[in-house]
Amino acid sequence: MRVSMKRSLVTLMVGALTMGGCSLLSSKQDIASELRVGVNDGYPPLSFVEDGVVRGIEADFAQMLGEQLGKPVRFVPMQIDDLIPALNDNRIDIIMAGMSVTESRAEQAAFVEPYARVGQMALVREVDYLKLRNPAALNWPTSHVGVKKGTTGAKFAHDTLRTAKIVEFAEVDQAIAALRAGEITFFVHDAPTIWRIAGTPLNPDLIGLYQPLTEEYLAWAIRKDATALRERLNDIVIEWKKNGKIKAVLDRWVPVRKVAADPGE
Repeated sequence: MRVSMKRSLVTLMVGALTMGGCSLLSSKQDIASELRVGVNDGYPPLSFVEDGVVRGIEADFAQMLGEQLGKPVRFVPMQIDDLIPALNDNRIDIIMAGMSVTESRAEQAAFVEPYARVGQMALVREVDYLKLRNPAALNWPTSHVGVKKGTTGAKFAHDTLRTAKIVEFAEVDQAIAALRAGEITFFVHDAPTIWRIAGTPLNPDLIGLYQPLTEEYLAWAIRKDATALRERLNDIVIEWKKNGKIKAVLDRWVPVRKVAADPGE
C-alpha cells in the first residue's frame, strides 16, 4: 500500500514537473542572458541616437524593462526596415522602436500589448494654418504632402490622398526643411513626432493640425515563437499602465501629448 502510494506520488510529481518544465524551459529560451533591443536610430522622441547614446521613450522603457527582467540591456540601432529581419534572424530579442502595429508586420512578428494609441498627423507652416487647417486641404490638387518613406504615414498618404501629390523623403529632417522652404504643403507623420516638432520653441514657424488622421497603436515586437516572453511582457505593460509608469515616460518626452488626448483621459 505504501509502495503504491509512493509510486503514485512520484508519477504525479513527474507529471507536474513535465507540465511546468515546458513553461520554464520556454521562458529560458525566450529571455537570453542579455536583452538585445532593436531600436530605430532616427525616430525622436521615440527612439534615436544622440552623441552615440540611444535615447527617447523606447530607451527609457528598455532600461526599465531590463531592470524588471533582471537582464542587462544592449541596444542595437538600425533602420526601421531592418528591424523585423534582425528579429527573425535572432540578432535581437525585441523591437522597441516606436513601431506601429500593422497587419503586414503582425504576419512577421508577434506584438505585445500596445503601450500607446496614436495616429498620423499633419504639420504645416504657421503662416498657412488658417488656410490649411481643414483636413480636406490635404487632398487638394495643389497640395504637396511630404512623408517619410516606408512609414505608416506614407501608406496613409498613398492609400487615401488620391488627388494631392505625395513626396517621399528618406529622413524627417529632410521633409521639415522642404516644408520650411515651401517645397511641400504638409508633412504627415506619427503624432509623437508632430507633437515634438510643433511643441519646441525651436520651431515657432511650424504648427501641428491636432486632428488624428488614423488610429494606430505602438507596441513592442518579438519573435512569434517567444510565447512565454510575450505573456510576461503583456503583464508588464498592463502593470505599467496601471501604476502610471508609461504615462510618466510619455509625458517626460512629449509634454504636449495631451493636446490631442481624448476628453475622458
